[in-house]
Parts: sequence; structure tokens; C-alpha cells
Amino acid sequence: MIKYIYAVDYPIGKKRDYLEWVRNIADTLQEPAELRAIASFDNYFSESPHRLIEFVFDNMVDAAHYFERKEIRRVLQGELPAHAEHVRIMVMERRGDYTKE
Repeated sequence: MIKYIYAVDYPIGKKRDYLEWVRNIADTLQEPAELRAIASFDNYFSESPHRLIEFVFDNMVDAAHYFERKEIRRVLQGELPAHAEHVRIMVMERRGDYTKE
């Protein structure tokens, strides 16, 4: 499993605007078949990063296909920088050393 984790900060005083924008683009991000799951988390303590967005894929090939889609590029590369600050991206691969079975 591969996770792309976007860590973003809301622009000062613009959290409401950001959340409204998310409602407008959520379907676009959720639709592609390559995406296994997507979730967002707000920082409980309102510290930076303010929000994490997890994109989950079965493998790196699926992730590459997803992020190469023009509608996904438009949202994440074109629109996100206008609605968020300090965007950081981490790519993580799941390991089994803490798996409880």
C-alpha cells in the first residue's frame, strides 16, 4: 500500500473558504478508480500543519496514473496553491512490522 500525504495550512482567516472549495472538488478527487481511499484530518491543536489529506493506493503504478490525470493535476497543482499555504507532500509505503494479527 502507498500513501501520499499532503500537509497543508489554511491561509490566515481563510479556513471557511478552503472548506467550501473542498466541497466543490471532493467528487473529482474521489472518482478515479486507481484511488483506494481518501481521508482528511484537521490538527486537533490547530497547529501547523492544519490539515492532512491521505490518498491511498494499492501500488505506485496506480498512484502515478491517478496523479497524471488532467483533472487531478488541475485541482492539486493548479487550484490547491490558491486555497492553501505551505503544502508539503510525503510518500509512504506500508510495512508490516506493527501489524496486529
